Amino acid sequence: MFDFVPVENYTHYFDIGVLILILIAFWQCSQGSILRKDVSELNATWGFVIAIILILYMGLRPVGVGLFGDSMMYAAEFRRSALEPIGWEWTREWFFYNMVRFTSHFIDVHAFFVLCAALYILPLWLASHRIFKNYSYIPFLIFLSMFTFWNYGVNGIRNGIGASFIILAMTYVENIPVMITLCFIATGFHSSVFLMIGAGIIAWFIKNSNIYVAGWIICVIASYFYGETIQSYLGGIGFGSDERFTRYVTTSAEEFLRGEGVAVITGFRWDFLAYSSMGVLVGWYFIYRENFKDEYYKWIYNSFLITNAFWVLIIRAIYSNRFAQISWFIMPLVLIYPFMKKRFWLNHEKMLGYTILVFYAFAFYSNILK
Repeated sequence: MFDFVPVENYTHYFDIGVLILILIAFWQCSQGSILRKDVSELNATWGFVIAIILILYMGLRPVGVGLFGDSMMYAAEFRRSALEPIGWEWTREWFFYNMVRFTSHFIDVHAFFVLCAALYILPLWLASHRIFKNYSYIPFLIFLSMFTFWNYGVNGIRNGIGASFIILAMTYVENIPVMITLCFIATGFHSSVFLMIGAGIIAWFIKNSNIYVAGWIICVIASYFYGETIQSYLGGIGFGSDERFTRYVTTSAEEFLRGEGVAVITGFRWDFLAYSSMGVLVGWYFIYRENFKDEYYKWIYNSFLITNAFWVLIIRAIYSNRFAQISWFIMPLVLIYPFMKKRFWLNHEKMLGYTILVFYAFAFYSNILK
């Protein structure tokens, strides 16, 4: 373990590390060197090194404290599984469940969390490399700079791993069998990824982004005026027979506090909506104002709009961020893809730098200032 790191500062040091990487990237952008071949290749190498260091840092965190969300619960489940015989069971989230049962007999809990961190981080690094080749560092850094990135590596672990596999699957559009296999594996970690899969299928066949932008705006208006009614309806139909979903959308914050002893923020989350709007506006700008014609990008953008629109409808739900995160995993690609594929301005690198800072500003406020 990283015992030399004060446990109360463990997460803060990660946030500071990302801040330093962001500032270095901004400096390279301001110097106009960020997209130079030699700089990009060096950065790509450092990106892999950073991924390995982060896997170890995140995976070897202390697990006997309550500062890392559900880590204590996962650790307890892992130790309990070590006392049970090795077996296989088909459950709703079968891959994670059986992975715990199998690995608990051969490795300790810290090695298990290193494995989870690798399954979370490496697919994002590989997805960035597959799409952008030697220019993969900045896209990978954008993933790290999501304000929820750390949380889904140490708290919502199954959700984070599942979403990372979906992002990797989205890079295999030229190899459908591999894409389907990765999606299947993702569903074995967390059932929420079915929304990402469904969105990708819809966007694959219906390609008009105007429909999705208009739908997103309609969902915002409908949620603002009729959000509680919509949530009650979705909870009543038992969305996918998921009891957790029904509980999240039909339970008030007061009831949840009494039942779980956990205080949560509910209401119309203007802060999360503003964060999501960056993806909506950036995609719209490049497709319609800059006439960026790239079918792959439109597919990514449309998939993001569908998943985010669903979250908007249940924006008042308990743990609303867990539903928003389904789309937020796609948003880094929406934000960064055009910058890495085409030059739009004479000061293209500087515009990239400003975009990186604007996107990171929410994480800086939420994770460091606040």
